[in-house]
Amino acid sequence: MEKASDDWDNACPLCAEEMDLTDKQLKPCQCGYEICVWCWNHIMDMAEKDRRCPACREPYNKEKIIGMPVSCERLTDINFEKKHKSHKSKAKVAESRKHLSDVRVIQRNLVYVVGIPPSLANEKNLERREFFGQYGKILKVSISCSSSHSAQHSTTGTMSRVYITFMKEEDALRCIQAVNGYILEGQPLRACFGTTKYCYAWLKNMPCNNPDCLYLHDVGSEEDSFTKEELASKCGRFENIREAIDWEDIQA
Repeated sequence: MEKASDDWDNACPLCAEEMDLTDKQLKPCQCGYEICVWCWNHIMDMAEKDRRCPACREPYNKEKIIGMPVSCERLTDINFEKKHKSHKSKAKVAESRKHLSDVRVIQRNLVYVVGIPPSLANEKNLERREFFGQYGKILKVSISCSSSHSAQHSTTGTMSRVYITFMKEEDALRCIQAVNGYILEGQPLRACFGTTKYCYAWLKNMPCNNPDCLYLHDVGSEEDSFTKEELASKCGRFENIREAIDWEDIQA
């Protein structure tokens, strides 16, 4: 705990990055509020009309930096070097994630169901305890309909395809066990775990600005991760998962 406290004391209060010796030499304001060189330079470059100390709101004076032995020109060089290193680091991470764009990860709290009659295909309706709500707390229900998903599965006709996101994995498993093979209005339902992709922003090592994003922002487990080619080469228990992935790609 003591080390964590020391790390926090050495961090810039604005960007939370650890401040190095050069950062600690910077004394930009009389009030003593310290920030890193990058954040100080960012304020000076971007906030043309409000170059003020974030703490006391006194205007920064680039020509009168207190206790700073490094020149203002050197500050600009340091800022460029830090940003260059940061960009290289981000690009390196993005490159290491590039292969994941074609990977699908089985989500064990996500259930994919085929065969729901259009007359029942309503998000609020399917969340009720009479339907999928009886298996556990539901976070989200998504519905898609198609009259020609594929010739292979034409027997489902215009039946809806539904994704149900449960809060707990065990509730999703219980739902699959109960629903798969159930006959509804003369048609069998097919149910399996759904799959998801990696968030596009995360793949690019960029912040995701969608607070409701349901795509992955961490590397999924290896045993649940497959390329579409790998799934296509398998059979049996992967049949419905392959269909779920195909349908997901159509909707993307």
